Order: sequence, then structure tokens, then C-alpha cells
Amino acid sequence: MKRRFIEIILAAAFGILAFGCSEKTTQESGYRPGETPDEVFTDFVTQESDSGVLQWSLTAPEAKRFRSKQLVVLQSPRIVFYDEKGETKTTLVSNSGEYYEDSRDMLAYGEVVVTSLEGDVLETDSLLWSNSENKIFSDSFVKLTRGKNVITGYGLECRNDLQSVQIKRDVKATVVDEQGGLE
Repeated sequence: MKRRFIEIILAAAFGILAFGCSEKTTQESGYRPGETPDEVFTDFVTQESDSGVLQWSLTAPEAKRFRSKQLVVLQSPRIVFYDEKGETKTTLVSNSGEYYEDSRDMLAYGEVVVTSLEGDVLETDSLLWSNSENKIFSDSFVKLTRGKNVITGYGLECRNDLQSVQIKRDVKATVVDEQGGLE
């Protein structure tokens, strides 16, 4: 995990120096295998609302809480983001995750898939969702599918509704025209 963190930091540093697009990088995991949690939950749920309107809901079949770190380690987390009417706009799922109670951010890793209401699909191996910025960040390889069009690359910053997507480097795209031919 430490090696992966170093790779992420180096990639982020390169992205910041080369492109100057973002200061946000994926944070280091707060969990160390073998640590004993203070609490273990089944059917974990936490939500955030603003003025009575649900903003997001995070669930996991199992969660381990480490109070001193304000960290909850999640198994198969699912976070649903809602629009101003309280309707689902985007869903994020992954194999594992870490929810930081102090910032209410979530680090998702292992087959991360984000799906928007419009059918856009983002796939990566890890990403950070920043609650305060309401954005998704990744330093990893990403694949964004919009209809028949596919964009890949490394590093990403976007809103949680998969709009205003910036892929940082090594960007490649496959664009299909209305007749099904490649452009």
C-alpha cells in the first residue's frame, strides 16, 4: 500500500507540475491491515442533508470504525448522490472504501464504478470523493463511457454528477458518429 501511495504522489506531483490543473491528490489510506477496530457495524448507513434536502447517502454491508483516526473502513461501499429535488443523480460503488468522519470524504478503491442518471459510466481502481468540494479526484487510470464514446487517461477531476470532467494526461478517445462509424 505504501508503494502505491508513493506512486500516486509521484503521479500527482507530475500532473500538478506539468498541467497545473489541480492541487488535490488522493490521500493516503488511514487503515493498516491487522489493526483492531473500536466498532464493527453491519448494514452501515450515513447521510448528509442541507436544509432538509438529502445530498448523499453512504451504505456498506460491513464497516469498521477506528475512533482515534475518525475513520470508517467500508466493505463494498455504495454512495448515492442526489439532486436539489432529492432524486438520484449519480451512484458510486467499489470493492472497498474509507470514510473520513472529520471531512466526510471517501476514498474508494477496487473496481470503482460511478454511474450517472444519464448513463455515463466512470471506471477506475481508486478515487477520492471530496465532500466539501463535491468533486471526484483520481490519479489512476480512468475510463469514461458516454453512450458509444469512450475516453481514457490518467488522473481525473470532475463533479460528482460526472459533468465537467478533466482527464489529466495520456488522454485517448474513441468517438462513434450517428451511423456507428469511428470519427
